[in-house]
Amino acid sequence: MESPVNPLKRWRWWAVLALPLAVIVINSLGPNGWREPVVRLLWLSWTAVAVAVALSASKAMADYAHGRDAWIKALEHPIGAGLAFLALCVLRGAMVVAIVWASMTQFAQAGEVPARQPAGLARAEGMAPMVVEEINAHWPKIPRRSYLGALFEQESCRSLSHSMCWSSTARLKTSREEGGGLAQLTRAWTKTGALRFDSLDEVRRMAPSALEDLDWQSVYERPELSVRAAIIKLRGCDARLQALSPDLDALVRVAFCDAAYNGGWSHLQQDRQLCTLQRGCDADQWFGHVELHSVKSREKWQGYGQSAYDINREHVRNTVPLQSRRLKYLPWLGV
Repeated sequence: MESPVNPLKRWRWWAVLALPLAVIVINSLGPNGWREPVVRLLWLSWTAVAVAVALSASKAMADYAHGRDAWIKALEHPIGAGLAFLALCVLRGAMVVAIVWASMTQFAQAGEVPARQPAGLARAEGMAPMVVEEINAHWPKIPRRSYLGALFEQESCRSLSHSMCWSSTARLKTSREEGGGLAQLTRAWTKTGALRFDSLDEVRRMAPSALEDLDWQSVYERPELSVRAAIIKLRGCDARLQALSPDLDALVRVAFCDAAYNGGWSHLQQDRQLCTLQRGCDADQWFGHVELHSVKSREKWQGYGQSAYDINREHVRNTVPLQSRRLKYLPWLGV
């Protein structure tokens, strides 16, 4: 009886496991850290799904064929068993190749920017290096870089083809409110004309030296200031969250801070407190927990067609999950 072969002495284990792991580790030493390997692993996962589907489909189509039995018989030299085994290999191989090719083609098409990309996306691609530069300068450890792309799209784009999409001149102006720039920094007034709040002034006070040139004129002229302001505002929110709840997951912090970016820090904390009063609600989780409970009004605002609650929760859904507006910004900003 032959002694079993040590798996470490077989090349296929090194080729299938050790070599890919080594490539991943080497890639992680680059300027983007683990971001590029993670994106590539996401692509690879679809190949694994395709292989599983192919094998399941081939088994369903030929459930009477047993590859192991045919292999054992083939070792005994009967021609029929050998041909049966060969046919089964050809069937499975063809299905694997066909499904992998189809799935990867579809994924590649989904991730590609069309040849005639909308004007907003063209501007986003052009601004991406500046956004990356601002991230590296002011918050290199931001939990999800691609989230910023989704945020600026959510704030400035009525559609990807709109003239204000990804434009520093994007502006929302009513008699009692003004939102300006990529980040739509906002100021609002009461009915009597008194200033109710000014988010531009608030964020400028968070980092006076970095934002000393930011005002209600430059916000429309210098997109890097708008990007920097958003980064600093989110960075401050993230720090406050970690101080309150050190064990929060990174993506949960992104979701919480996006809700606060749109609806205010105090409302976020009130919503988390309300969650603690509900049975089965975890105040340290957003999706399926805090997002379902809010002090915000659920009455539709006149002229908006949505309530404050709907707008705030939609904001998070559109920007935070990977399969949201974030996905298209992975190639330009990283994970």
